[in-house]
Amino acid sequence: MKLLMYGVNRDTVSSEDIHKYSLTQSDRREHLRDISAFDGVEEVVLLVTDNRNEYYLFVDEKDFKHGDLLRYLSQYTNKMLEEVILETYSKFNEDVVKHLLHVSSNIELSKNHTYEPVDVIDNALMNAVEEDTAGNVLHSLFKKVVDFSLELCEKEAIEPLLQGDVSRAVRLIKSTLEDYNVGHYFVIGSEGLTNQVIKHLSGSEYGSLTVLNRSSESQRSVEELKQWLKITNQSKWLKNIHVVDSSQLLYRLAKSDAIIIGPSEKNTWISEELINEMHVLRPTLKQQLFFDFSSTQDETVFSKFETLVYKHIDDEPKKMFVEDKVEAARTAYDELITGTTSQYMAHYNQIQECEVLPKPVKKRFKSNQMCFVKKIGHHV
Repeated sequence: MKLLMYGVNRDTVSSEDIHKYSLTQSDRREHLRDISAFDGVEEVVLLVTDNRNEYYLFVDEKDFKHGDLLRYLSQYTNKMLEEVILETYSKFNEDVVKHLLHVSSNIELSKNHTYEPVDVIDNALMNAVEEDTAGNVLHSLFKKVVDFSLELCEKEAIEPLLQGDVSRAVRLIKSTLEDYNVGHYFVIGSEGLTNQVIKHLSGSEYGSLTVLNRSSESQRSVEELKQWLKITNQSKWLKNIHVVDSSQLLYRLAKSDAIIIGPSEKNTWISEELINEMHVLRPTLKQQLFFDFSSTQDETVFSKFETLVYKHIDDEPKKMFVEDKVEAARTAYDELITGTTSQYMAHYNQIQECEVLPKPVKKRFKSNQMCFVKKIGHHV
């Protein structure tokens, strides 16, 4: 049995041809179903972003033929097989784990290194779970990688490498929360940054998490968060997550201990009048924290109220470090990658020893692609 990864990205495919590899949501699910039916494929997860398409496979190498996947991509893209071979890159076993950890790290190791937000990693796993193509091996791999990504912000040894918006936002919030008793969170503006921050907070003992429903995107983000909590065995938090419309804004604001305003918000949500109305609704004042990642909120409003603490993303500026500290951080990061890879591979080997995997009955999925089950039987 072997872990494999095949991928293409903007560095391996020309700008004129990259669109040929693009996948709609329907295409992604179709690829999962089709590839899971190849001989020797036990599990498959597909990671798709603007930067890359990567197919993560757990296979029986005695039955799996590398040419099956390459010819499948050749037909999908309508490109010559020889071109596809040149454009794809591959890794196996430990190198698969290290690669996915790097991809999820939120760290810019070099100008050529591109990482993906944790949302992309767990969405790949969720799609595979929904299509029943992820088993114990890839499920545990992607969960390990998500946990690794979320925990990086806590690693002081690599702070010189953690200067992106998400890392700074999480540090700002967590460092502020240390001095306050926070149980109820209210999020205005559900988007990439706020979604990732919420995941970083999901392990906290919060009383509730409420998202203001501003659009279909807000509802979708919350549904994805709930699904992610189920997949990562955190279902106990589901009952504490709510989506509300603007009619409940005042009540939810009054109840909340911490309010997060997303960067895409174009309106000034918190006004002096609204705060006064909130105090009428809840006469007993309490300390409240406002974390603002937008550029439209009038911050002078908060200075008029002693119990309100206002923080902006600019309060956690990007820091500059001397080269020695950056190199030390790189070394610490490499050690984290090596250690996490070893942990996962030990778990992976344990799965091999403890489980006898039955040979699945291959299904013929009907799709726009020709059926590749049994039809492809020779090596590239």
